[in-house]
Formats: sequence, structure tokens, C-alpha cells
Amino acid sequence: MRALVVVCRYLGDVLLATPLAKSLEASGYEVDWLVAPGTGSIIEGQSYARHIYSLEPGISSVWNTTRKLWKQYDLACVLTGSDRPMLVSLAAAKKTHALLPTRAQDSWKRLMSSSWIGYDSESHVVNYSVKLQELIGLTPCRDVDIHWSADDLHGLTEAMKWGINTPYVHIHPFARWPYKLWSDEKWQQLIMAIHNEGMKIVMTAAPEESEQAKKIAGAVPEDAIQIFAGALNWRQLAALSGHAKLYVGLDTANTHLAASTGVSTIAVFGPTNPQIWGPWVNGFKDRSPYQPAAASGVQVAGNITLVQGLQDCVPCQFEGCERNRQSYSACLDSLGFDRIWNIVNQHMHGVTPND
Repeated sequence: MRALVVVCRYLGDVLLATPLAKSLEASGYEVDWLVAPGTGSIIEGQSYARHIYSLEPGISSVWNTTRKLWKQYDLACVLTGSDRPMLVSLAAAKKTHALLPTRAQDSWKRLMSSSWIGYDSESHVVNYSVKLQELIGLTPCRDVDIHWSADDLHGLTEAMKWGINTPYVHIHPFARWPYKLWSDEKWQQLIMAIHNEGMKIVMTAAPEESEQAKKIAGAVPEDAIQIFAGALNWRQLAALSGHAKLYVGLDTANTHLAASTGVSTIAVFGPTNPQIWGPWVNGFKDRSPYQPAAASGVQVAGNITLVQGLQDCVPCQFEGCERNRQSYSACLDSLGFDRIWNIVNQHMHGVTPND
């Protein structure tokens, strides 16, 4: 039996669809994926990702991909509600099961699906994956994870200055869009405070963020901090987070990945609604581990401490205060170093903050 998982969005969306792929694999399916360009790398080397196909922009890509995948699959599971992935899925599989909008213009997708579920305003995106599993009749899997191999771990260990067993804090101060960022100056303060507590620091970044990462490292001695800027694959990044004492990051795929390893994770969130997009708590069995916001600005769920601004508008679900991805977010700009450091310091000393 063969199945196609379709997630044509961002890296984090692909990662958060892994419970569905794992459930399909456990039921005896060979699982392939159809994803957006540049996002398939996060599931490379996983047993539940036999082949990974990329759906490029444009109608020609729809045609070429449809020809390549025509009727190869027993079923397709679509977690992307847009037109092009749906068209390819309908052509590729005998049955298509989908997560779909309930708008009038999407009625053709609902009519052509073998079965479908709709969006609601209070469910986490992983819960949709679970609901789709149940709809198909699979045994539900609720865990997000990326497995690393012995070779991945060996390569990581060889690359680290202190090996893998020296306690360290994993910091990822970057996100794809400016409206999700906390200021470099506050990251500098946080990293120096961690160093002053005697803890080693590992910072990760994309290759193009290398110089900015060095700036954020600031005055921390070179023997106390190590920067990996694009030097690790996603499996090694998972191993790096999984062996850390603590992970601190923003609303980004790296934070979802870290949370999935079980490491104590501090997630700094801005306008995004964590009820839908917060780092998933593996094994959680309800609609979402989070509320949209808490009066204290802190929510604790499993191994994750999620921190938000205290403004009444949080979470607005807009892309920053100017409603575009290059915008600033006042809820993040006003989030002080002291507030994050207090939570980090508690974690470093074995105390989980109350939400």
C-alpha cells in the first residue's frame, strides 16, 4: 500500500504533519510526501518519508507533478487547503482525505474528497492530523519527532568543541520573518547572563545569518560559545536540541523541532496564536495544549514554557503591527530581557515557572 502526505506550506507545517505519516507507516503504508520547495529537508532520512516531491510554483509544475504521480497511491492525505496541491492529490490517489476550508469557493474540493475535515478556531494544527487519522481509520499517533542516526550523532559530536555531554544551552535567535524577532541587544544580554552562570552556549543559525550570529555572541569568550550556521542537517539539529540542558527560541521550525525532542523549551511568541501554532506537546490528547494567551503572559505545557507579550491584542494573528511580514511586533519589542532571563534562570536551576 502507498500513501501520499501533502503539505505545501512551511518547514514547521511539514514537521507538524509527521504524526500522520508515522501513523500511515505503522498501518503498513509506504509513505511519500508532496511539499513546497525547500521544505522537504526537514524529513529527509526518516523511514516515513520514502520519496519527497516538491511542487514548484506555476501551472506547469502541477502538470508535470501530476504526470509523475498519476494514480500511484492508494490514498492521499492533504493538509494544505489550496488549489494546486489538491488537484495533484486527486490525480495521484484513488482516495483523497483532506483538511479543507469551509468557504463556498472550496466546495469542489469537499465534493471531490473521499472524506474531509474542516478548520476550527480552537484546535492545534497537530490535532487536525490526529482527526484525519481517525477519519481514515488509522491508529492515532500524536507525537512529532525527527529521528537521528548514529552517524548523525557522531558527526555532531565531532563538530562540537566540548562533545555532546558537556551541559549547554541551545539558543536559536532567528526566524524567517522580522515580525517574529526579538532584538539582537536582548539576545546579547541573555547570552551573557547564561555565560555568567557558567553554562556553555550553542547558537544555531542559517548560513546567511552567520555574521549576525557572531554579533549576537558579542563579548562571550570563544571557548564558551559555539555557532553552527547551516553546518548541521535537521537530524543533527534535533540531536543538538535533544542533548541540551535547555533550548530557547522564537516562533519558528527550530523551536517546534526542539520541543519534539523532550528538551525543556522556552518559546518566545509574538502575534501568532499558540492555541493553533504553539510547539506541540508529544502525547497531548486534547484540542490544544495552549490558550490564545494567559494573564501572566506565560503558559507551561509539558516540557514547554511559552512566553508572550502582555498587550491586550496578543495574539492578534496579524503579521506584525503593520500587518506585513517585514513589520515590527510591539508585543515582542516590549518583552524585556529581565522577564525572559528570569524564566531561563529558573530552568537552569531546575525550577519550572508557574503559568
